[in-house]
Amino acid sequence: MPNIEARKNKNGKIISYRIKIYKGRDSNGKRLKPYTKTWKVPENWSDNKIQKELNRIATLYEEECKSGLVVDNRQTFSQYAEYVINLKEKNGIKHQTITLYKKLLERINIAIGHIKLTDIRPQHLNNFYEQLRNDTNLTTGGKLSAKTIREYHSLIGTILKQAEKEMLVTYNAASKASPPKNKRKSAQYLEIDEIKTIFNILEKEPLKWKVLIKLLAVTGARRGEILGLKWNKINFKENTIYIDNNLLYTQERGIYEESPKTESSIRYVTLPKETVLLLKQYKKIYMEQKLSIGNKWIGKDNFIFTQENGLPMHPDSVTNYCRKLQNKYNIKIKEENKELPETKQKREIKLSPHIFRHSQASILIFMKVDPVTVSKRLGHSQVSTTSDIYSHIMKKADEGAAETLSQVLR
Repeated sequence: MPNIEARKNKNGKIISYRIKIYKGRDSNGKRLKPYTKTWKVPENWSDNKIQKELNRIATLYEEECKSGLVVDNRQTFSQYAEYVINLKEKNGIKHQTITLYKKLLERINIAIGHIKLTDIRPQHLNNFYEQLRNDTNLTTGGKLSAKTIREYHSLIGTILKQAEKEMLVTYNAASKASPPKNKRKSAQYLEIDEIKTIFNILEKEPLKWKVLIKLLAVTGARRGEILGLKWNKINFKENTIYIDNNLLYTQERGIYEESPKTESSIRYVTLPKETVLLLKQYKKIYMEQKLSIGNKWIGKDNFIFTQENGLPMHPDSVTNYCRKLQNKYNIKIKEENKELPETKQKREIKLSPHIFRHSQASILIFMKVDPVTVSKRLGHSQVSTTSDIYSHIMKKADEGAAETLSQVLR
């Protein structure tokens, strides 16, 4: 039953009524804040007419509350955002994604967290995006990129989409906002000669790193996918590895295992015979080292690449090794960038684990391997993802094909 309270002015005259609909109690037994609605009494209405209209409005309001058509107008964006993040975490969204969401919300809540959920408008979001353009990237020290700003926009859109789904807002304000356009950067990759140079240099390095870097290069796998590999996932007879694990790190969890990025990222990848022979050689040394350490070997998960005590490696250790290797041997990698002045179109880039992934894709595309095969090898969920990321490489390969055709016909 609705609870109705009369509100009077200084003279004792009833000027309005407050209608309350109680929601019940939460899981801890605490009474939830009720829905409230105020109805102002029209001038010169009779008591009988007022009572009839009040009963009608109260009954209708109670029905709307029970059917979910009434929203809690006092809930702020930050309060609802916390609810959505918790909901997604319970529904199995990956921990790394939840960590990113919470990091992005720090800036979002400062800007719009205090605004009531139902009051959020596209103008609020556009003003926030404009502010972000002038904010500092705490990692690089420069300005935030359009890609980063769109990450904020995407999270706001996700939160408001849930609110729209739950009928708390009439529309998703993010869908009507104007974030900066994301200018996709060309994927950085190594030329075949550069890969050969790195392979030659690796002959001077410890076998573990030689095998790890070569696996990155020949599989196109992600850094965490290679570190997540275990010996029972290698089929030495079929020359394949089975990628179904990903090794990650966050401050909250430390180093932890998780399934790969998407379902399509779980895949078999065929290895060149030379790489399989190298893995066999490495496994022999690995087992010898494990036996020589004895009780000091505390790793129990049978990872292929480990710390000296058998525990899994920190993912950043691979990135750090790539940088050290580049500096140690003064490896020069240059990328063509036509957006720069003609005198500076070749710029030096850093060696990283992910550059080997892009390099494998570029080699396969130039060798006329079909996009479907390339996509499956990389573990992309859709062929269009591969086409989008490597469109500039496909364009160059197509230009080369046209030149070859021209020579043949000529």
